[in-house]
Amino acid sequence: MKRTLLFGTALEVMVCLTLLTSCQKQPQRPIAATPQTNDGSTLKFLATGDTLLNVTYESGTLNSGITGLGTTAATAPDAAYMISPGSTGNYGIAHKVILDDTAYASAGQPRSESDALSIANARYQPGDARRYEFSVLLKDWTTWNTTMPADAEILFQAKPTSSGPSFFIAAKRNAIVFRHGTSAQDNLVADYTSYINQWIDFRVDVLWSNNGTGTYSVYTCLPGGSYTLKAQYSNESTYSSGSAYGYIKWGLYRADQSTANGSVATRIAYHDNIRIIAL
Repeated sequence: MKRTLLFGTALEVMVCLTLLTSCQKQPQRPIAATPQTNDGSTLKFLATGDTLLNVTYESGTLNSGITGLGTTAATAPDAAYMISPGSTGNYGIAHKVILDDTAYASAGQPRSESDALSIANARYQPGDARRYEFSVLLKDWTTWNTTMPADAEILFQAKPTSSGPSFFIAAKRNAIVFRHGTSAQDNLVADYTSYINQWIDFRVDVLWSNNGTGTYSVYTCLPGGSYTLKAQYSNESTYSSGSAYGYIKWGLYRADQSTANGSVATRIAYHDNIRIIAL
């Protein structure tokens, strides 16, 4: 694995030019301008800058008014709920997980997540170049101390349908980290404790590849700041899966956690402005 901060491809040059933008919401083509189909045939006609998904929650509903957008599979009435205000608008979404309560679990794990699985243009395959953005707020988050397990509270993930995540962003100890592959991990926020109950923005630019030509560029925008490059990888197999395609999920996934092991019982995370843009 080679890690570099050099911009040696046309994709990376374009990414570099966009670094000057702030964390604020930028004008994008409306999601309706790219028809959502089930066969994925429109994907080859995409142009750089096309917005493939734009989840603002300004409809005031859990699916943001987007047909096919998945909401939590957890059955608790407050596993997912609307919050106001959001990061940049009137609404956002909250996901809540209480450990040791099956109403806050799905597929046998404590989690509450939304997803874009059923939206064809939001999926990814080898050869796709995509930008993923989202805003997150750690609501009344209990900080980590050395008596607690080093849990990874997954806040956002890109995942092929039949394998583990291609990458995920998670709160771990008192940091927010980016992880991909079997062990590669970088701090996106070295210490989030000063930013609890504040919105933080993240951006991940990916060239999806199954032949060792893929790239990751990962940015963080802290409250009142601008996007800053925090991790970059090149010459990667970013799509190491036999799945036909991958999709994104956001919310809270608390894999294998329990209060018996000393994990925090209740976690709540807010999300807003989830976007996918063609690069």
